Amino acid sequence: MNRPRFSGATILSIAKTTLINARMHEAELNQYGITAAMLNQFDTDIQAAEAMPGELQNRLNLRIYTQDKDVALDNCYLWGRQLRVRLETAFGRTSPEFQSFPLRQFRNTISSEKNMMYVLETLLLLADTHKEILANFGQTDAVLVQGAQCLADLRAKDAAQEVQKDEKRKATLERHQKFQGVYDTVNKINRVGRLVFAGDATNLALFATKWPRSGSPVTVVEESAVPAPEEQPLPEEEG
Repeated sequence: MNRPRFSGATILSIAKTTLINARMHEAELNQYGITAAMLNQFDTDIQAAEAMPGELQNRLNLRIYTQDKDVALDNCYLWGRQLRVRLETAFGRTSPEFQSFPLRQFRNTISSEKNMMYVLETLLLLADTHKEILANFGQTDAVLVQGAQCLADLRAKDAAQEVQKDEKRKATLERHQKFQGVYDTVNKINRVGRLVFAGDATNLALFATKWPRSGSPVTVVEESAVPAPEEQPLPEEEG
């Protein structure tokens, strides 16, 4: 579902005004289904939309998980670099043992947790294969355990981030649906109001379309750091 055409702040502001106007003229609007129960539900929907976490908050929540994953990735990379130095120190740069270190693949892991999880398994096997000699160069059993823990931590943090990505998408969809529902109700009430007060200029003005048109000054208080698209209602939304 696409994001609503107008910002959350704009929808809430116009919805609250529409609710007040509708309640003032509930008796006249009732003949077209704008009942007290319907307006109470509209009020509840407005409050629920207003209480929902904004897009910025959802992004901040995801950023925390991403940072945790990045720290775990850095720890894995550091462990791999230390292993390479120890292989060089223990066997020399021209040795088969040192050359068996998958340097090109390892370099590709610096910004890819998926690559790191694959390569680090190879590094752990390599370290275990030469652990007796490497133990004399600081690659102790404790360091081997630390490497395995780094891998396990990266897997856990990556999984947690993926879950949070799904939660963010879900929250964004729910937010869009909630605000779209409020927006649609505003249009419904105003259409009925214009029909009821077609011959009454004073009251008719209360139910005129209030959505900003292209080119008009609009103060958009959007939760996202990304600018909202131009707020222009579709033709069918004006009726």
